[in-house]
Amino acid sequence: MPGSGVMTRVDRHAGNAQDGLLRDPRGRNGFHFAPLAQSGLLCDPDGRGYFHFAPLAQSGFSYLFALFAIVLVGLSMMGANLQWKTMVQREREAELLFRGDQYRRAFATYYHSQAGVQQYPLRVDDLLKDPRTSKRFLRTAYLDPITGRPFAPIPCGNRIKGVASSSDAPTLKRDNFPPDYAQFNTATTYREWIFQYDPSLVPVKPGQPPPPQIRC
Repeated sequence: MPGSGVMTRVDRHAGNAQDGLLRDPRGRNGFHFAPLAQSGLLCDPDGRGYFHFAPLAQSGFSYLFALFAIVLVGLSMMGANLQWKTMVQREREAELLFRGDQYRRAFATYYHSQAGVQQYPLRVDDLLKDPRTSKRFLRTAYLDPITGRPFAPIPCGNRIKGVASSSDAPTLKRDNFPPDYAQFNTATTYREWIFQYDPSLVPVKPGQPPPPQIRC
């Protein structure tokens, strides 16, 4: 009743309609939540009322895009890491060939250093300082670049005729070795890269006698 201070049912509906709570976009009464419709939750682009979660859909797409980007970056880093490891291994192989060749040359020089006395050293240290003459045949006792430890000696009786890596890791290089190491073409591990001096394997020029066989 007017002036009674009591809000009737009609008044409540009218107030709600003015607030946009019970009025659809065309003015008819109904359950239409204007603030939510304006945010895109209950209204499609044409104004029809239904549950449309635009912000949530955009958020989900952003999450998937970020996840895809993270996976792509991870794969790229794995590929770069593998490429880096391969490059480092090839550099170590080249260094192994260089150091091993220095040992082979030192064993050969030691073997022929005294006329009439052809023998191998007793230990690797003899290449650094020959106990017979104090000569030096090797600049330093190189370490195995694959393992970082001393080379494994190749015995010949109670003496040493060469060195080799102690690593069983598979090799990357399988061909195009220098002529002195052509046998490495069939090697599959670094342990098979043996750097030794064997006079019987030295090529003989025409007219020269064959080299003596070494008995270890």
